[in-house]
Amino acid sequence: MTRSAALGLLFSVATCTSAVAATEAWTVDPGHVAAQFTARHFGIVPVAGSIPVKKVVVKLDPDSQIPIEVSAELDPSNVDTHNGSRDKDLRSGNYFDVATFPSMTFQSTKITGTDPRHFTIVGNLTMHGQTHAVTLNAAVVGELKTPRGGAVIAYAAKGSLDRRLWGLGFGPIVVANGIDISLNVEAARP
Repeated sequence: MTRSAALGLLFSVATCTSAVAATEAWTVDPGHVAAQFTARHFGIVPVAGSIPVKKVVVKLDPDSQIPIEVSAELDPSNVDTHNGSRDKDLRSGNYFDVATFPSMTFQSTKITGTDPRHFTIVGNLTMHGQTHAVTLNAAVVGELKTPRGGAVIAYAAKGSLDRRLWGLGFGPIVVANGIDISLNVEAARP
């Protein structure tokens, strides 16, 4: 190997190592995140609910507000639509079947866009034992320094999915198949 080839290889390894080292995993307090959904009862009346978020990790390049990776774990066993009977049905084998599938996860696979006000997150949503891609339209809502000198960034993301892809096809007359989802996340620099 020539000296210039060896130097080039060394530079490439050093650049890759510094790029990986520069990535920061920002933490998210579950008290500052919301995962909500809206389903239409009889296809016309919107019914909103939420699914608690156990954990979210947002990885950032220090020079950008746009994430390079996002992952989340949610808890469908505590789904809440402000109606105990409906929530019990959603937890049952008719829908989420939380006895068999107690968690739900999201892992980004591709994040595109250069404008913090409009970027796209594509990722794999695993629920009810199946994994399918979802697309979220996302935006930075704001960034600030906390009174203690820390940094936080707030994100909002919206998308829609067809619940039948995940085997959640029960009651198509009662519940529309198209579900709108929205997320609000506050990430803090470690």
